[in-house]
Amino acid sequence: MIRGLYTSATGMAVNEARMDTLSNNIANVDTDGFKKDRRIVESFEDALLHRIQAGERQEIGGLGPGAGIDESYTDFSQGGIKETEADLDLALNGDGFFAVETPEGVRYTRRGNFTMDSDGLIVNDDGYPLLGEEGPLQVLPGEITTVDTDGTVYSGGLEVDELIIADFDDRNLLEQEGYSLYAQAEAEEVEPEEFEVKQGFVERSNVEIVKEMVDMIEATRHYETNQRAVRAQDETLQRAVNDIASLM
Repeated sequence: MIRGLYTSATGMAVNEARMDTLSNNIANVDTDGFKKDRRIVESFEDALLHRIQAGERQEIGGLGPGAGIDESYTDFSQGGIKETEADLDLALNGDGFFAVETPEGVRYTRRGNFTMDSDGLIVNDDGYPLLGEEGPLQVLPGEITTVDTDGTVYSGGLEVDELIIADFDDRNLLEQEGYSLYAQAEAEEVEPEEFEVKQGFVERSNVEIVKEMVDMIEATRHYETNQRAVRAQDETLQRAVNDIASLM
């Protein structure tokens, strides 16, 4: 009975974690460059049960002690490309990340909503400068800025710099820091295999709202099922304790 309570409780914990992840994905469905998270659920190793009958040990079978979150990861699949016609909106079609300079160091992002500050620096929504091969990217205020598909930046008809487009051997080693920013951490930087910079576009979130809602309903129902199981086992245990006590 006690084991059953623990098994049902692990099911509740797993589905609560799934709902937290799905809720965050749904909340960011309109956040440009956002990448959805996923949770992998795995059953705990079964306990093998035996019984002794007539002096012989006989195998009964396995007993599942519950489940837990085995792994969490970010799905870096391509989001849809949306046209904005804004000169400093940039989208990456294919591999790689833009690099921005933050107070904590270089961070990487797929969110390409950039603007120009009063000094001519191209910055993101948080004011962090977009990085080129020669440092923070600065253009001529009032001049037309164009970006080629390979990331070469021109201002006033003159070549200014080339965007840093970085990729990593294992993107799941990147550390999320919010606002669609990632720290390199233990990931090894590599050259992106194939990419195209699109000026006047942004990459949308890769969250599929219908699928997330279906998964949310499924997780909620599984949580409620385990919750009812806990309640039923608790009531049975309570009756057993009270009934036994009344017979003594």
